[in-house]
This record gives sequence, structure tokens and C-alpha cells, in this order.
Amino acid sequence: MIRFLPSTAHSRPTYTVAISTEGTQHNDFATSGPVPSEWHIPNRERPHRRWKCRVIHPIDAAAGRMLAMSPPRARFFSRGWGNPSRLEASRMQDLVRHLIKVRWLTSTEHTNGATLDHGAFLNTTSGLPPRSEMGSLISVTPAEPTQRVVVLMAAWNEHNPKARLGMADLLAQKGIRSIVLEHPYYGTRRPSPNRSQPIRTVADFMTMGQAAVSEACGILLSLHADGWSIGVAGYSMGGNTAALVSALLTVPVATAPLCASHSPGPVFLDGVLHEGIAWEALGGRSQEERLRSTFDAISVLAIDPAPHSKHAVIVRASHDGYIPSEAVAALADHWPGSVLREVNAGHATAMWYHKDELTNAIVESFDRLDAGVPD
Repeated sequence: MIRFLPSTAHSRPTYTVAISTEGTQHNDFATSGPVPSEWHIPNRERPHRRWKCRVIHPIDAAAGRMLAMSPPRARFFSRGWGNPSRLEASRMQDLVRHLIKVRWLTSTEHTNGATLDHGAFLNTTSGLPPRSEMGSLISVTPAEPTQRVVVLMAAWNEHNPKARLGMADLLAQKGIRSIVLEHPYYGTRRPSPNRSQPIRTVADFMTMGQAAVSEACGILLSLHADGWSIGVAGYSMGGNTAALVSALLTVPVATAPLCASHSPGPVFLDGVLHEGIAWEALGGRSQEERLRSTFDAISVLAIDPAPHSKHAVIVRASHDGYIPSEAVAALADHWPGSVLREVNAGHATAMWYHKDELTNAIVESFDRLDAGVPD
């Protein structure tokens, strides 16, 4: 078991470990037997923080501890705020600029009779670094004809789309085509191929996120114009950007944010990632509210619900240490009629062991949209 507990042993919040000889069985573990340790994670009193005590998964807690001990150069936003002009959030509706037509380059046979296609497009309107302007994506189309297509958005630091391709394979078996979009700054779109962490400033993060939302909107609008029934989904950061895409589109879109917050704010500031921020590069911990305000400007909660939002299927993990459960519930509350599902897992293990349930949520979002009324 992992509990958030207050700690007075340190002048600033730190992660501590207490070893226990007894634990509780957790069905997310590949090995059998009791969980051998209990992690005590301090409860930091911060403005806007609503959750005080909850159980999180040991792997998420371990990740938080590693972040707390990481050197400054390995932390989030190690180069500070970045270009001030890029810190201002675009007017949300301005991100829906135009249709994006993809040039499909290669096509190969894939598993279970599916077809795998690689495509490209050019994005010169989002202020991206030159190497990030060439967009890249993969399409996985089922063997049987379908009119359903979902754009799968990337998680944080996802340079290899293996996890999303695994979801795409499952979705193909369930009758849905997937478009796996490579986000700007990631994979082949890194500004510098030798840079291990391409998102080095808050401005980089804002530019990447807004460009990814704009690209997904353009691709989905193009697919909708071609007669497809469209959807958008993603895991973690991908779920947050998927929710933004859905909120901005005026055409019907099936929506499934998976283990995702309504905004990056609660993720970076209220979960285990908090200790991974390079606070010194941002000017110290006194800058926390500035960072929260910057991220709040791109929250889904700032956008009036679209008519199709009532058909969304939202998923949270019961022991998620990265995404506060209240941040997921806030999204569901903002979209009246949407449904909130829960998987018994932590943040990492939800993707490792629950892909079938996650993809079922995407299928359900299409079913609810097609039915026209919430179940």
C-alpha cells in the first residue's frame, strides 16, 4: 500500500521509504505474493490542491522517488521558461486552422490481415523548430471494412509509438482504424537528433502541445470531410491533448481520454512529478503559481462543452500517482453525460496490463456517439 502522509523530517518535501514485512496482494504485479514495502509520500500543502490522502501504486511511487533524486539537468524544464512569446496560450479556437491532407508514402501488410501505412504532412504554421515541421504518422487499418477512425495522441516523452501501435492492433480487431500521430519534438521530429530530452523549457512544452492539438484537429477534419466517423483518444498527456482536440471540434467526434487530467497543471504540480521539476531554472518554488496559471490557460475546463462531449468515455486508474483522481473527475464533471470508468492499476501498469479495457473505452465512445444518447 502507498499512502500520502505528512512528513516533518525535512525542510522541503522529499520522498521517504519505510520497509514493511507485510503488505497487501496487488493483482497488477506479475509476481505473486504480498507487496513487500510501504512507501510514505509526504503531503505537501499547496494552493488549489484538493486531494489529501489516497493510495497509489508502488511503481508510480518509485518513479516519484527517482525524480526527486535526479540531477538538475535531467529534470523537467531544465532550461527554464524559454521564449516568453511562446508562453502565452493561443486563443483555443485559433488552433483549429485548416484541414490537413496526408501524403501516404508506404503500405505494408500487418498482423491479423490489417494494413499499416506511413504518411507525412508539413506544418509550418505553429512556430515549430525546422526539424519538427515535417509531420509523421502511421495508420493501422482493419482487414474488414470500417468507417470508424481514431487519432491516438502521444504520451509524454514518447519517441517510440510501440505502446500506441499495440492499442491500434487491438482496435483493428474491434473494427476501428487508428492514426498514430507523432507529436512535434518527439521521435523523428526532434529539434536535435542527439538531444535526449527535447522539451527543455516551458515554452517548448506549450509549443509542442498546441501544435499537436492543431495537427490532430486538421487531420480529423480532413477525415470527417472524407466521410469517416472520427474519434480521438490518448493516454496520459495524450489523453489531455485528445480532450482538448475534442473540445475544440464542432463536428461530432468520439472521445476517450485515458488516465488523463483536464490540464497539465495537476499532473506536474499535484502528483509525483512535482519533485521532478527544475525549480531553480524557473526561479525557485515561488514560481509554482505562475506555472499553474500558465497550464490552467490550456485547460479543457476553460472551453464550453461541445454537444458530443456527453458521449465521451473517460478512464482513470485507481492507484495513479501521476494523475490526481480529482483532475480526471473534474473533466468528467465538466462534460455532463460523459461516463467515468476505472481500472484497478497505477499509471504505468494501466498501460502495461489493461490495454484491452482502454481500447474497449474507445469502442464504447464510438458506440455512444453513434447511438446519439448516453447509456
